[in-house]
Amino acid sequence: MKFHTNLVKPGAVEAKKHLGQHFLKDAGVLDRIVRWIAPCRDQVFIEIGAGTGALSVRLAEKAGALAAVEFDGDCVGALTETLAPFDSAAVVHADILSLDLAGLAGKYTRPGQSLRVAGNLPYNIGTAIIGKLLRVDFRIEAMFFMLQLEVAERILAQPGTREYGYFSVLCQHHAKARMGFKVSPACFAPKPKVMSAVISLYPEPREKNAEREAGFEELAKACFAYRRKTLANSLSQNARFGGIAAGLLEKADIDGARRAESLSVMEYEHLADIYLREYSPGKR
Repeated sequence: MKFHTNLVKPGAVEAKKHLGQHFLKDAGVLDRIVRWIAPCRDQVFIEIGAGTGALSVRLAEKAGALAAVEFDGDCVGALTETLAPFDSAAVVHADILSLDLAGLAGKYTRPGQSLRVAGNLPYNIGTAIIGKLLRVDFRIEAMFFMLQLEVAERILAQPGTREYGYFSVLCQHHAKARMGFKVSPACFAPKPKVMSAVISLYPEPREKNAEREAGFEELAKACFAYRRKTLANSLSQNARFGGIAAGLLEKADIDGARRAESLSVMEYEHLADIYLREYSPGKR
């Protein structure tokens, strides 16, 4: 049985520009997103930016459990009403960037269930949310997000392209990314000025070494800090890597005359491994 025919009408809650809100109103697009996600009973979902529940109710119908996270207090009442028919759904009034995600995941996930995350991310903090989720120390099976098309293209960008940058490297280091489909501004209220896109991220199921991850991120940031300069020049201007830049690149067998956007994610991982082995603070 489907409950979402009587959802709170679009416009019942006014979108707030300072929160980057654009409510998805097109039922056809919402149904397509659910087909892309393919939720089922052995999956628990954390939804980010649940709004008034347009996607939430569709997930609640099919998933084993749903924690719908919403920061805007004006949306919480409508969201609670929308999800009232579902005993397995809970509304979490919180800021996702300060929320204890491990505690939230542990509260709703049972043995045998996998954890997934979905959401129409606020435009102004979408990259920060993804960055936080990629760094968690518990297992997320998959993530599905609506983002600005420009951000989606940055996440999936390949070496040598204009879009490829630090955020591309970070996302592809932690997860396998896949483009879903584009969404027109006309599908939202209010209409954004840019196209949007649905993407998926499947985090790599590996044990994380905190020291390696910190080194990896700092190295990648340092390389892209002056992306028009060579790697050797960029690293030499970094307080942490300046004194070891030439030796590090030589040991990694990476030509210092190359530029940051030419390195693959695998090469950045190799560079971090060499740094950890030869130059990390514990080796000095």
